[in-house]
Amino acid sequence: MPELIRSGLSDPPQGCRDRLFKHYGPSVADWLATVPETLTAVGRRWGFIPVGYHDAGHASVLALAAAPAGERVLLKAWPDPDRCAGEIAALRLWSTVQAARVLEVDGERSVAALSLIGGRPGGGRRPDDDARRVAEVIQAAHEQGRAVEGHREFPELSSFLDQEVRPRVAKRLDSLNSDKRDPLLQGGLRELESLSQTRLHRTVLHGDLYQENTACDEEGTPHLLDPLPMYGDAAFDWAFWIVYYRLGRGTAERLALAAQTSQIGKERLRSWCLATCLDGLLYYLDVGDTRAPAMTRIMRGLSQGTETD
Repeated sequence: MPELIRSGLSDPPQGCRDRLFKHYGPSVADWLATVPETLTAVGRRWGFIPVGYHDAGHASVLALAAAPAGERVLLKAWPDPDRCAGEIAALRLWSTVQAARVLEVDGERSVAALSLIGGRPGGGRRPDDDARRVAEVIQAAHEQGRAVEGHREFPELSSFLDQEVRPRVAKRLDSLNSDKRDPLLQGGLRELESLSQTRLHRTVLHGDLYQENTACDEEGTPHLLDPLPMYGDAAFDWAFWIVYYRLGRGTAERLALAAQTSQIGKERLRSWCLATCLDGLLYYLDVGDTRAPAMTRIMRGLSQGTETD
């Protein structure tokens, strides 16, 4: 493999740079300039030879590296030390469930070496029953997260809802003109304002259950990746997964699977889904995202109890 003889990494790809600038702002430029040297030096200290970048993600830089025995690992660097610490803490907590494995960590530089699921970025082929398998892994992670009461190393879901979600929803609703009294939006707002958490379902949440944040190994078993963990009601994770895992496709199947697997009532999950949809729809409308009609259809189906794909 000729790429293994490279002496180090170049600058991160432009797509990666653009996403990090959008996420963190222009202040990330100085950090980005240090990434090639940092990943090369830290990786080699651990015995991993960086071979190139994986151009994905919005909050970190990813690079492929070769281990001494020839297998590949993933080097990951974060501009935000807290984000690094949270992700590593969650993955270590889930060491007995299907999730990326933490091989090495340099907390001072916010760099980690992680297992590469399926031997390649994005993992292997997804099986036909992918949704069922992912639901089982989510439930296993939630059960593990409930094993220790009060994970104080993770932020509280209640704070996220009160300090981030509800204020930005209110701001975006105020910025709408004639649409802000739309019954669909008002119904979502009622669900968001009335959300309640139960002690029974409090656990460590993945917090970011898009499809790209899972990957399948060679046997088609899904593994959790890239958590943005919080501590709170499991209904949040299930609602996010139901809505976003494959936006506009498989919603009804995931709602049924989530209710069956988690033993959380379908109507309670529906309420969390509608609140999740409202936040996403207002964002899409705000930035002119073409996914707004799909989110509207999902929200309408959920509100009428007739969700279809």
